[in-house]
Amino acid sequence: MAEKDINKERLELALEAAGLDLWENDLLTGEVICKSNKIFVELGYSEEDIASSMDSIFTIVHPDDIPRIKNAIADHLTGATPQYRSEFRARAKNGPWVWYANYGKIMDRAEDSRGQRFIGVTFNIDDRKRQEELLAAREMEWRTLVENSPNTIVRYDSECRRIYVNPSMCAMCEGGKTALLGKKPSEYPGGENLTIYETKIRQVFDTGNDVEFELNWTGQNCKEFCSHIRLTAERDMYGAIVSVMGVGHDITELNSQRLKIREIAFYDPLTNLPNRRLLIDRLQLALISSARSGMQSALIIIDLDNFKALNDTLGHDHGDLLLQQVAQRLTACMRQEDTVARMGGDEFVIILENLSEKAQEAAFQVEAFGEKILAILNQPYQLANHNRHSTPSIGAVIFSGNSISIEELMKRADIAMYSAKKAGRNAIRFFDLDMQSAIESRSSLEESMKQALTQQQFVLYYQSQVDNAGSIIGAEVLLRWQHPVQGMILPDDFIAIAEETGLIIAIGQWVLKSVCHQLKIWELQPGKAHLHLAMNVSARQFLQAEFVDQIIDILNETKVDPAHITLELTESMVLSNITEAINKMQALKKLGIKFAIDDFGTGHSSLSSLQKLPLDQLKIDQSFIHDIADNHDGVIIVQTIIALANNLGMEVFAEGVETQAQKDFLIQHHCLNFQGFLFGEPMPVNEFEQALECWATPPDESLSA
Repeated sequence: MAEKDINKERLELALEAAGLDLWENDLLTGEVICKSNKIFVELGYSEEDIASSMDSIFTIVHPDDIPRIKNAIADHLTGATPQYRSEFRARAKNGPWVWYANYGKIMDRAEDSRGQRFIGVTFNIDDRKRQEELLAAREMEWRTLVENSPNTIVRYDSECRRIYVNPSMCAMCEGGKTALLGKKPSEYPGGENLTIYETKIRQVFDTGNDVEFELNWTGQNCKEFCSHIRLTAERDMYGAIVSVMGVGHDITELNSQRLKIREIAFYDPLTNLPNRRLLIDRLQLALISSARSGMQSALIIIDLDNFKALNDTLGHDHGDLLLQQVAQRLTACMRQEDTVARMGGDEFVIILENLSEKAQEAAFQVEAFGEKILAILNQPYQLANHNRHSTPSIGAVIFSGNSISIEELMKRADIAMYSAKKAGRNAIRFFDLDMQSAIESRSSLEESMKQALTQQQFVLYYQSQVDNAGSIIGAEVLLRWQHPVQGMILPDDFIAIAEETGLIIAIGQWVLKSVCHQLKIWELQPGKAHLHLAMNVSARQFLQAEFVDQIIDILNETKVDPAHITLELTESMVLSNITEAINKMQALKKLGIKFAIDDFGTGHSSLSSLQKLPLDQLKIDQSFIHDIADNHDGVIIVQTIIALANNLGMEVFAEGVETQAQKDFLIQHHCLNFQGFLFGEPMPVNEFEQALECWATPPDESLSA
C-alpha cells in the first residue's frame, strides 16, 4: 500500500476514534467535496438525502442557529478569526434536534486573502449541551432560591471579603449591596461579635469543616438581630477550597422567646430577682468557688416581719409593692459577685462570696452587711397612698468549702432567721451548733408526734372550775403527752409544733371527741350530770372552713348535750376575721355550745368588737390575778374586766387563783367563778372523779351571793 493511502487510512481511523466527521467545501463553487456522511447517517438520513452543497445543508439546521454559523464563517473568511468555530442544532430525520459543533479552517488562501478550500470537522456535542442546559437550569433554580430566600446568604473569598450577598442580607444592612460587597464582617457592620465571625470563616478555610453558631449583631436602623449561622466550604473540581458560604437564619424572635422562658424558669416575675432554682445553682457554684479559693462565704435569709398582717389589711397589691421595693433596696446593696434572690412569699436570700479567709473576720463582715440591710429595710415605704414601715428578721451562716450540703446550709440559715424572730424580730442572728441541737430535738419531737395519736400517747387532764359557793361546776380540759421516752410533755413544748405542722387539727378533733365521750359517761352518773367541760380551740383548727361541720359530726356521733361544752378562743383568733368568726360561733351556739375568750386582757380587742361576738364567758388571764396583791394597776384592770363582763351579761372566770386572798378579792368585786391551784391542779380523769366525791363545801356565809 502506498504511503499516501496508509496516511489516509490512519487519518480516517483517528477521525472515527475521535468521533469526528471530516468535511471539505469548495469556496469558489460552493460544492461539497467531502461530505459529513457519518453525521447524516447518525441523524437518520440516507445516501440520497445527504446534501451536496453548503446552502442545502442549512435546510436541516435550526433556523435560530443559521445566522450564528454564517457570521462565524464570515468572520473567518475576512480574517477576523484564525479559525472557524460554531455550534448548532441539526434536525434528525425523525424530528428531534441534535447539537453539533463545526471546527474548520480556510486553506489555500490567495493573495487577496480569499480562500479556495474550507476544511473542517463536525462532531456530536449533544450530551455536553444537554448537561450545560441542565446545569444552567439548576443554576437558575439555585439563584432563584438564593435571591428569594428569607435567610441571609453570603459568599466570602479567602480574605474573608464578601463576593456575593443575597437580597435578604442587603435588606438587613444599612447601605445594602454597595456597603457589603468587598468588605470583611469586621469592617462592616463591625464589632466584637463580627470579628469572632470572621475568625470562624478563616477556620473553615483552614479545616474545610462546617461551622455552626449563633451570632448577635446590629443591622439597619440599629436593630438588634440574632442569627443562626452555618459556614460551609465551597470547592473547585480539584477539591481546593475557593470560597466559604455563610447562611444565616434569623432567630431573633426565637431567641427573645428563649430569654423569656429562661426568665420564667430562673427569675421571680414580681421582683425580677433570681428564683429558688437559680439560687440553688449559684449556691452550688459558690460552694465550689469557696473550696477552690479558701475564702469564706455566707448565706443569708431575710424574712419580712408581720408581712401577712400588711397583706391582710392593705391587700395583696400593696404587699407586692412592698416586695418590689425591698428587692430594689437589697439589689442596691449588692456587690457584683453577690446574689440576692426571692425564695417566695416574703423571704429573700443573699449569697455573699469572697469574704475573709478567717471565719471570725468573715462574721464581722457579714454582721456589718446585715446591719446595713437592717437600716435600709427599716426606712419607710411608700405603698401607693400609704406610708408604711417594715422590719426584717435576718439569719446568716458562714461557710467555706463544699463539705456542707446546700440543704444543710439552707436549714442552718433558716434556723438562724427564726432565732432572730424569737429575739423580738428586726434583728440579725448567726447559726450556731446549739441552735442545731435544739432544731434536731424539735424535729425528733415532730416525728414522734405523728405517732402519738395512733399510739394513744395523748391524755387529758382536768382542772376544776369552782363557783362562789365552792362547788365544782366543771373543769377545763388540758392536753398532755405521755411520751414513751421523755415522759410527760406539757403543751408549751409541743402545741406550737403541732400548729405549724397541721397536726393540731387531728389532735383538736381527738380532744373534742374525748370530751364528748366523757360528758356522755357522766350524764348517767349521779352527781356528775351537771358538769361542763371547757377546751381550748387552736387558731388553725378554728380557721378551717369545715370547723363547724366537723363539730356537728362529732356531736351527732356521740349524742352528747352541747350545752355542757365550752369552747375557749383567743382574742387574736376571732379578730383576724371577725365576720367569719361570728358566723361560726352563732352556728354552734344554736346547738347550745358556749364560747369563752381565754386569757382576756392580753390581746388587743376593742369594746366594739367584743360587743359583736356571741360570747358567754370572759376568762381573766392569770397574770392579772397574780398582781392583785401588790400592783394597783393590776387591781384596776381586774375590776374593769369584771365590770365589763357583768355589764355585757357574760360570766367571768378568774384563772390562776392560788390564794384565799385572791379569791376573796374576786368575790368582793363580783367575780363568781374560779380556776387555779387553790382548787386543785390539773389531774387525770380518775383523780378528778375522786376529787368530786371527796369535795365538800364547808358552810361559809361569806361565800353566799
